[in-house]
Amino acid sequence: MAKIFNLNTFFLILLITTSYIATGIVGCDSTSGGGGNNKTKIQGVIEEVIGGTGDVSGIRVSIFENNKRRASDRTNQSGEYKLKYTPDNDLAEIEFEGSDFTLSRFISVTRGSDVTLNEIIDTITPEIIFTEWTVDQRRLTLSSFEQVIFNDTEATFRIDGKNSNCIRAKGESRVEITAQSVSLINCSEGITTSSFALVDLQADEDINVTAKKDGIKSQDNSTVTLSMTNTPVANNIFITSDKENGIRASGSSVVIVDPQFNCTITGAKNAISQSGSSTVDPDGCTLVGN
Repeated sequence: MAKIFNLNTFFLILLITTSYIATGIVGCDSTSGGGGNNKTKIQGVIEEVIGGTGDVSGIRVSIFENNKRRASDRTNQSGEYKLKYTPDNDLAEIEFEGSDFTLSRFISVTRGSDVTLNEIIDTITPEIIFTEWTVDQRRLTLSSFEQVIFNDTEATFRIDGKNSNCIRAKGESRVEITAQSVSLINCSEGITTSSFALVDLQADEDINVTAKKDGIKSQDNSTVTLSMTNTPVANNIFITSDKENGIRASGSSVVIVDPQFNCTITGAKNAISQSGSSTVDPDGCTLVGN
């Protein structure tokens, strides 16, 4: 009888322990650098309503995914609103519903970001005009086929690494960001890739990567591309390392830099450091290093 009791007790402890570990794993946010915060926060101001009553207050602002309302708020007297939800997709529909109009449009979204989205609502045309769209993305850490995709050239996309790596991808994961401009600042390492990972940054305007250590560190069979979009406006690319290399490529990794106009790769040690059978194509960038 004692043996049966001990065996049952063992399985109970095992079940509790397994449940605890599983909960911890689910709570971890692999795409925003830890902390378990997958939520996206959108705050904005409807600056003007053209046509109708012209009132910016009391407008219902909602986010939809797959025709399902995920979050909503009503604007105050100044037209301000706040939304918070956890995206399931990289595309959402934002809807503005006033007393005499309902307008909507699709926007690109990412988990773990703070978004400023200000607009003018024109009910006559009709259209939604974004006067500011800034995405402040928390650090990205991806593995095992995970992906982050953002695609809208009306938006400014920024990652503040706060002295940690800004983008780290491995295990056939993908980061694809297309925006008006892209900035990675205060990074320990700007972009780190390994094990078949892909990081592709495209911008109409500037791409800036600023890091204490390597600006770009590619390993194994991974690929990193920084480039202009198909219809660039004034694209320049700047990669800066304060203490290490602008680009460090090893294994059979590939790094491609393809600017429209100016490009500078700066490293305290080397602008570009290569080993193995790696490939780096700086496409005429100015190289600054010791």
